[in-house]
Amino acid sequence: MKRKFYLMMLVVLGTAIGLMYACKKSDGREPDEKPVGSLNNPIPLLEAGGPYVSNGWLRFPTLKSFENTMSHLHGKYQNPGELGKWEVLYNRGGFTSLRKFYEQIDADTSENRKAPTVDSLFKTKQLFICPDSWFATVLNKNGFIQVADTVYSFRTGQKSQEGYAVPAKYATELVRGAKPLTLPGAKMHRISFDFLEFPQWQWPDDWHVPQPSDPIVIPNFPICQYPSGNMPNWWGQSGGDIYRGNDGTPFPEHNGRQVKLNYHRWRVGYIFYASAGIRVKMLKHTRFAGWQSVTYADEMVMDACCKGNVFIPGLPLIPFNEQVSPGWPNFARYAENNFEKTMKWTASGVFNEIILQHFNFHFRVNYRGRIAERYIRQ
Repeated sequence: MKRKFYLMMLVVLGTAIGLMYACKKSDGREPDEKPVGSLNNPIPLLEAGGPYVSNGWLRFPTLKSFENTMSHLHGKYQNPGELGKWEVLYNRGGFTSLRKFYEQIDADTSENRKAPTVDSLFKTKQLFICPDSWFATVLNKNGFIQVADTVYSFRTGQKSQEGYAVPAKYATELVRGAKPLTLPGAKMHRISFDFLEFPQWQWPDDWHVPQPSDPIVIPNFPICQYPSGNMPNWWGQSGGDIYRGNDGTPFPEHNGRQVKLNYHRWRVGYIFYASAGIRVKMLKHTRFAGWQSVTYADEMVMDACCKGNVFIPGLPLIPFNEQVSPGWPNFARYAENNFEKTMKWTASGVFNEIILQHFNFHFRVNYRGRIAERYIRQ
């Protein structure tokens, strides 16, 4: 009797193991793919159908999955410093975002630091530049991301940045270090990324840096009042560096080091994703490593409005008119070193581009009592 009972138990146990093995094989994932979450630490409902980690990068099952994730990131995390709360969901699978990689490079804040800063690596074309922190959150530190059946590789070249679209079946070869163009079906897209300066202040008739004697310091224009004529489009960052306040006096030094404020607008396109946005950032000059964003302003205020069209091949132009904050100075931050906002973004399975017609930008920064303020209408 006992012998029959034991035999029945062995049959039941064997059937259960077989079913478990079958379920495991039917999940459609390759052996090195590590889904996020477990029975004890499940994936949030919002991430159902979302990305998982494969080969060290994020793999989105569909373009819709990518769009939903980006809508969530742009909607929930207004401060780029908060994006790490979402990234941590994927760290267990071995994923490190490009945004986090920037942070890690600049984590050394010692006065005698000698390793190049992120800013230095950008300027010497040794590091891929992604000014949109929300998109940098879904790229891995080497610039890889997979959407549906395509792996995208973004990297810096000697002359310009480059993007590659590679069939996903060659993912293993990419992990082993194969150059994208050596793989069948791979396509290269050159990404123009320029650092362009523009004049500091626009009054009704000319460009002008305000002085204390000026009767009107802030031009009396609504932020969405555009000048006549469309603006010229550019790729990359359009902006400049400020070393002094409006009164002409330099920013106070940080631990004996020179301080500057960088301000810019960006317009970038990464094959299937494009965006336009604004940023102001405080930087300190290190002894050996270049400029580093480790000094904080007392207050940063931004106000912006842009207008244009989204271009997707085969579709009519999609008009947009986006505004940051319905009225200055509501969009403000305190004790901040990096303040940015993506104004407009778009995604497409083939190619897309944001075509700007106008892009107004106003900011005001108080750094230890020095006020730097600019208003750009274009």
